[in-house]
Amino acid sequence: MKKNFALFFIISLMIVFSGCFGPGKSTQTPGEPTVVSDDSLDVAHLIGNKPDTISELVQFSASQQYSSLDSIYNRPPEGMTGNYYVQLSEGNEIVNLAENVTVLVQKENVLAEGFKNGLIRIYGGPGCSAVQTSSDPVNDISWFPDSPVLAATSGNNPFVEVFNVKTCSRVLTADVNSTINKFAVSPKGSWLAVIDKARRLWVGPPVGPFTQIHRFIREPLTLSFSDEEGILMAVDVTGELIMWSPLKGVQIFRNKIEGGPFSSVKSDGPYLDITTETGERFRWDVAQRVRSAYSESEKNFKLKNGVVSYISPRKRLSRKVFFKPVVIEVSKSPSAKAFRVNDIDGEMRYYSSVTGEPLEGIQDLADWKNVSVGNDYSFSERGRSFILAEPIAQREFQRLYCRFIPSKGYFLWWNKVARPDDYFRSRGMVPSRLGISKDSPLKWKSLEAGKIDIRDIN
Repeated sequence: MKKNFALFFIISLMIVFSGCFGPGKSTQTPGEPTVVSDDSLDVAHLIGNKPDTISELVQFSASQQYSSLDSIYNRPPEGMTGNYYVQLSEGNEIVNLAENVTVLVQKENVLAEGFKNGLIRIYGGPGCSAVQTSSDPVNDISWFPDSPVLAATSGNNPFVEVFNVKTCSRVLTADVNSTINKFAVSPKGSWLAVIDKARRLWVGPPVGPFTQIHRFIREPLTLSFSDEEGILMAVDVTGELIMWSPLKGVQIFRNKIEGGPFSSVKSDGPYLDITTETGERFRWDVAQRVRSAYSESEKNFKLKNGVVSYISPRKRLSRKVFFKPVVIEVSKSPSAKAFRVNDIDGEMRYYSSVTGEPLEGIQDLADWKNVSVGNDYSFSERGRSFILAEPIAQREFQRLYCRFIPSKGYFLWWNKVARPDDYFRSRGMVPSRLGISKDSPLKWKSLEAGKIDIRDIN
């Protein structure tokens, strides 16, 4: 419903507002990309309204997907006590931000998502929260945090559409009798470069005019500008690297990257991430002309199967519910001085019968004998006290227990008890200890603890 209302709101505003870049007053030469403006192509924008930031997007999406773990203190209904348990396991918090996404661009504190329906949603930009391409889906986007213009291709359109992200106005780069295959906006939005199907390279201001400065013999794989916009660079399938001055339109450097032919070249600032046709991957330092090993950089924002996700550095306890009785059985081997615990998750774990610390490498022995465990999951052996689970809360005749298993997390369940009570031990926290000895100190962990992420620093 919210998405439908937002779409209706945007369409309504499209009728009210319009604007565009001027077409420029240069003389067009044959085959040169033309720049046309069309008020009917302009899309709506919220004038004066600051668009959502990435941190606001992540915060809102997380609030819709994660409920408070404090609900573990809710007592189960009659008949469920002792017949289910909850596992809390720690992992990086993953927040799904959008579906039906075809293109994702995320740099620094800005993010743009291109959708199947042709919409481009913008977060953290200078003024525009969304623009609409003339066809669908969105095929590709070029944009930088300091650029007032965003370029995109969509559907079967042979041209690139350029949007002013401050006003949401649009200019259309018409075709040049050949479909545009690659394009790039410079980091500050001063230049737009395009390569058409005929392998012609054109460059000019986003509002035109454009000048053809090169024609590639072989297929170009990447097109990008330097951070300061003084250099335009392209690399073809053979590794031929060429640089031009976009201002003067002349070639200023040429070099060959060995190891080709290549199947993929992606620009990452001063580096190129390259994949050969045989599948080998490496990184190329453009300035130093040095090859180094490729390493997958950790990215917090990912697009997979049409879903954009944010992988937070926060460690969050996620919840799974298992509908089966809680069973924990203990046996002892005098020869090994060990306890064997048939645990809540069905696995066998071993502990020292002297210290209660975890043991590894215990063999199957013939002298295992059952140990009687109390209703409170504690037992004694030769004057030593052991405990398998900690009581952390009680509501009338129901008590909440917690067992911590390293690498598995926290297991919680409710049991009936004979005497009523009402208490919480460190509400909002769960306990753990090393091993099963009662003398081993308890450590308490907050249910909501986490590292700083984008929500905390923006």
